[in-house]
Amino acid sequence: MLLDELAFALTAAAAQMATSLDNFAVLLALLLTVGKGRAIAGYLLSQALMLSVALGFALGADHSMPGGLAGYLGLIPLAIGLRGLVRMLTRQPGAADVQLSSRAGVLGVAALFLALSFDSLAVMAPLLADSHSGYRPWAFGGAAGAVAGLAGAAAMTAKVAGPIGAWAARIDRIGPFVMIAAGIYVLLNSGTDLQ
Repeated sequence: MLLDELAFALTAAAAQMATSLDNFAVLLALLLTVGKGRAIAGYLLSQALMLSVALGFALGADHSMPGGLAGYLGLIPLAIGLRGLVRMLTRQPGAADVQLSSRAGVLGVAALFLALSFDSLAVMAPLLADSHSGYRPWAFGGAAGAVAGLAGAAAMTAKVAGPIGAWAARIDRIGPFVMIAAGIYVLLNSGTDLQ
């Protein structure tokens, strides 16, 4: 039913957006330092690579994991989310200071975003691996749409963003909760899971 596919695409988009809020804050800063073209191109390249690796992981899991075991991959984002929550509760997180030369190229920017995208990979790979192959294009499309939406939103708001340090740290606090929710979703049996 098309409604199921659309709902799954929106779920994947929401997971991608929520785990990319740190990327969004850094992208805003880079738009002001390295320029729009290199910042956006580096961000899009890194996210295309991350989503491709997640999809490759899912396809590999099809061949190497028997039927119901892919659902246990939800333990990965669940554990990362719980670890992040413990860290958040025991320490005062500070705003990350982006140190990238204004002459950095697209590959340098992409490398920075890849380093920041582990949480997105840790959510998308199990989500895709535990999904029936008919739902994967919808999830991939939803996540890709979220990436494009975040890039567009960052480009439009870069001039009015102001100092991002204060609110970037606050935005990043929802990350552990998203990781926990994604892990629980993958662990639960749903209509999108492998049969």
